[in-house]
Amino acid sequence: MLLLIINQFEMKKILFMLLFIASNHIIAQNIAFEQVAIKVEAGKGQYVLDLLDSFYGNIDKPEGVNISLDRVYFKSEDIEATHYLGFSGPLEGLAELRKIRNGDKYLLFNSNILEFGNIVSVVGGNSIMRMNVSERGEAVAQIWKWRVDDPASFINEFTNLIKGFPQEGYLSLGQFSHGIGSDGENMYVYMTHDDYEAALGWGPKTPQQQEAFAKFGKNTSKYSDFHGTVTMVNLKNW
Repeated sequence: MLLLIINQFEMKKILFMLLFIASNHIIAQNIAFEQVAIKVEAGKGQYVLDLLDSFYGNIDKPEGVNISLDRVYFKSEDIEATHYLGFSGPLEGLAELRKIRNGDKYLLFNSNILEFGNIVSVVGGNSIMRMNVSERGEAVAQIWKWRVDDPASFINEFTNLIKGFPQEGYLSLGQFSHGIGSDGENMYVYMTHDDYEAALGWGPKTPQQQEAFAKFGKNTSKYSDFHGTVTMVNLKNW
């Protein structure tokens, strides 16, 4: 009973924060996602891209669903994946796509993919807020990951961060709900950049931005562990 009361309280805090955010920012409709991490053999990336294109380029894709293939550019030594295959969109659309990703034709396609690499992880979840959606198709993306024990406070600090350090590219804050590992990684921030130069040059520049960035890191460290970043280059969208 006590756990239920605590969960209800946390949910009310999160809902309050989302209402506050919506009153101060242009917020896009939230989405669900599935991300498949693939370790592709050296020199076989084009084969994988061609196979994906032959399948996903010839399906009746559900409305609002985006399918993308990204190549990992910067990562830490513990990240095995070389590519990420992503599916995102409304929950109903992803459920419909899951039906398409089935049957003999799909199984054959999947087995062909596995000739050039192997799947190292599959995670799923949903966004909590999204901004600058028109910039979503930019060439370079970066994902930041945390294990968070107090999501409501984390959301609060994130809203303070983006007020002091607004982003020009697509920006999404969300949570992992499937495929969570033993490290408890459960929240992410996803952002995009125009190109390689913009990605390398990203960071807080003004004193106000630097203060907001430092404050976010200090305050969230009380109830979260930062698990690093991965930077990716988009190869194709379907």
